[in-house]
Amino acid sequence: MASNLTIWRTVLFAVLPIIVISILSLTIAIAYGQTSGAPQNYVIRRVEIWGLFYRGMVAAFIVGALVQGCTVYIAWRFRESNKKTHPPRESPEDSLR
Repeated sequence: MASNLTIWRTVLFAVLPIIVISILSLTIAIAYGQTSGAPQNYVIRRVEIWGLFYRGMVAAFIVGALVQGCTVYIAWRFRESNKKTHPPRESPEDSLR
C-alpha cells in the first residue's frame, strides 16, 4: 500500500503545475490588457471582406481553368475522328486463321 507521502507527492507534482500555470496566465493576460500608449488599429471590414473575396476568386478562376482545360483535352483526345480511339479492325486474313 502506498504511503501518504507518496500520494501527496503525486498530487503535488500533478496538480501544482496546473494551478501555477493557470494563475500565471491570468496574471499575464491582465497585465497585457492594461497596456496603454499605442494607438489602436481598427479593422476596416470592407477592406478585409474584399481581400477575402479577391483571394477566393483567384482560387476559383485557377480551379475553373484547370477543369476547363481537362475537359477540352479529354474531348479532343477521345473524339470520334481520332483513329487512336478506335479498336483495330480485323482483316479478312486474320478471321480465317
